[in-house]
Amino acid sequence: MKKLACLPLVLGLVLSACGNAPGQLFGNRVSVGVAVDDSGSTETATKTVTPATETAPAKVTWTITPGNGVTFTFMTRPGSDAVYLKGYRILKKTVSTVSGTTTQENLGDVNKLNLYLTSGYSCAARTALNSCPPQASDTLPANGVPAQYTLSLEGGLGNLARATDGNVTQVTSIEFYGTSSNGQPVTIQADGIVSQGLRLGDE
Repeated sequence: MKKLACLPLVLGLVLSACGNAPGQLFGNRVSVGVAVDDSGSTETATKTVTPATETAPAKVTWTITPGNGVTFTFMTRPGSDAVYLKGYRILKKTVSTVSGTTTQENLGDVNKLNLYLTSGYSCAARTALNSCPPQASDTLPANGVPAQYTLSLEGGLGNLARATDGNVTQVTSIEFYGTSSNGQPVTIQADGIVSQGLRLGDE
């Protein structure tokens, strides 16, 4: 994983998603960490120039190769309630091309998702879709089961690299939102996510 964000969550509850678990969690009892892998978030635009011949003019063609997206890995820390992530929104995008840099903020679009994060306990009955029974004799605080979600944040950057005939870099901030198993609101923010559009091939 490329980045690890340590995120205090829910109504001012000060609990880091990294480090050692506290002896007790009071109140809303929600703490979630997110690791961001943006290493595959690159589209390429490959330019090929076919030289002119006696019977045909020079020809330029482009091939756009999609990337592998950005993978977000979520995990509750020991003692945390379970979480249902219901959607996400892009908070900010900064795009840099050979022509300059532009920034968009508060884009407003809400995108749905359905991702379950188990509570921060381990037991024999736990699965990726079922948390431990709270009163089970073998239920102990532990990291939750990791859950992943992939977004193609690089989508369209290959065409932008083609249009500008140069490399493109995009830095994104995103917010995921949902509710805990006790009905409390949860937000998780990830910043500094880098996606690219690379211009390759003939000059």
